[in-house]
Amino acid sequence: THGLCSIHDNFTALRRDVSPAVSLSNPANVEYQVVRTTLLPGLLKTLQHNKSASFANGFRLFEISDVILPDDEFVVTGTVVGARNVRRLSAVYAGPTSGFEIIHGMVDRVMTLTEVAPEEEYASNSGKADEEKYRVSKEGWTYTIKALEEDGGHPSAGTYFPGRAAEVLLSRPGMGGGRKSIGTFGILHPEVLEEFDIKYPASCLEIDLGELL
Repeated sequence: THGLCSIHDNFTALRRDVSPAVSLSNPANVEYQVVRTTLLPGLLKTLQHNKSASFANGFRLFEISDVILPDDEFVVTGTVVGARNVRRLSAVYAGPTSGFEIIHGMVDRVMTLTEVAPEEEYASNSGKADEEKYRVSKEGWTYTIKALEEDGGHPSAGTYFPGRAAEVLLSRPGMGGGRKSIGTFGILHPEVLEEFDIKYPASCLEIDLGELL
């Protein structure tokens, strides 16, 4: 999908506060105001433009591409460039049901393919403790998920239906035993669906793929 979008699509339509983004000083039109900071608008517009397609068995989309985030400390060949590329994976499911379990399963599958093991408590709660005995994983790399609270301060929280979203937390060597949020997933808020004229319930995920590689 296109790397440029409007401020409305990138922030307001996703129920997110307008925050710093790389902007064009003289955009051709309102659709090209900023360089995207999330992959979701492009995927949701693709759903919007495919309303005539059958959603009876669910409609699935994904994209792996870069977003651009302002960063006053990012340096390339000795020069502060003011922004950095971040490689992300985003996916959307829409259909007769929200497909939350499908998107949740995709999160676990991505972690399996990148050889990141679930934390013991998460594996036990998801009923996969026995499977983990045979998983190939990178030493010291683990993940878990945590409920995403709308009033918890996460910039993506408003995009999701309250109580039906989570963030993905990664732990790896060099982090001192701490965890880092690398993405979120959940059921899209009805107001977001209305903004993009999507007539079916939908769920999505967005993960910083570069953090896993």
